[in-house]
Amino acid sequence: MEVGDAFEVLADTFCIATEYPEVADAPLWIYLLRDPGSGSCALSDCGVPSTYERVLTRALPAIGVELSQIDWILLTHGHPDHMGGHPGLRGRTSFRVAAPLEDVIWVESVDRQWHDFWDAFPGALSLEAQKEGLVAMCGGDLPVDLILRDGDTFELGDRKLEVVLTRGHTRGHCAFFERETGLLLSGDLTQGYGLGSSSGTSVFAPLYDDADDYVRGLERLRELPFTKLCPAHLLPMDRDEGLELIDRSIAFTDEMDRLVAGLVAGAERPLTTVEVATAVAEFCGMTPPVAAHTVYTASAHLKRAARRGLVVPQWAAAGGA
Repeated sequence: MEVGDAFEVLADTFCIATEYPEVADAPLWIYLLRDPGSGSCALSDCGVPSTYERVLTRALPAIGVELSQIDWILLTHGHPDHMGGHPGLRGRTSFRVAAPLEDVIWVESVDRQWHDFWDAFPGALSLEAQKEGLVAMCGGDLPVDLILRDGDTFELGDRKLEVVLTRGHTRGHCAFFERETGLLLSGDLTQGYGLGSSSGTSVFAPLYDDADDYVRGLERLRELPFTKLCPAHLLPMDRDEGLELIDRSIAFTDEMDRLVAGLVAGAERPLTTVEVATAVAEFCGMTPPVAAHTVYTASAHLKRAARRGLVVPQWAAAGGA
């Protein structure tokens, strides 16, 4: 698919290819939902700052939607590639923003997102050299008009989407399920064994901050009677393929538990988070090995191992073992 290409997934639900492969070497699709009665539309999610010019100016005319019809940005979570497309819309149309409760602070304060998420592993991972780009990708602070909680219903005219809290990828990550059509917007929760880069040179390892939360979220998706699964970084898929992706995502966590257990059993000295992250990267095929994806997932499984009494955390002086 080319940048700005769009196709109808279900009636009045469109999948739109973004320019994200050019920005971060990863595929990204956003979804436009239209209420057939009123014509009111919601974007879930909205991409990055260049998405309006590069994507929506082409996609919206192709699917017969005016920019003025976009009344909502519906966020699955607060990461830059999901919230960052708002500057292009601001001033061109009036829209409101709906976001999950626990990610609202990151959407409304990019500085807080940097502190809480991107700078969460001092001594193990520094993204200071990428800070300017990551912050810019968020598009600036974005005020939230509607806070979404687990069990809420987001209404777009006559369309009703159930809010399903699926923690793991972020604290507040939510999926949206339209029971009448079977549509399930899963955001970044369904990650399988990782996502191949657009260039084919690497794999983005699954990213989650808590393994137990991540699995619970995936199990919640599995229980829903969806007919169409729509992830952010993979093309939409039918139920059978969606269930397989969910199961592979869960199976990956079991693989990581075994990986950590093996590293601990074979270690002659305390392990570092960086060493475990490097092993995660080797398993997934990710380069560079020490990155947000691998450090988060390594930390999630070290914490899980600690809860099970298999390891204890330690701190050492800088430069020590």
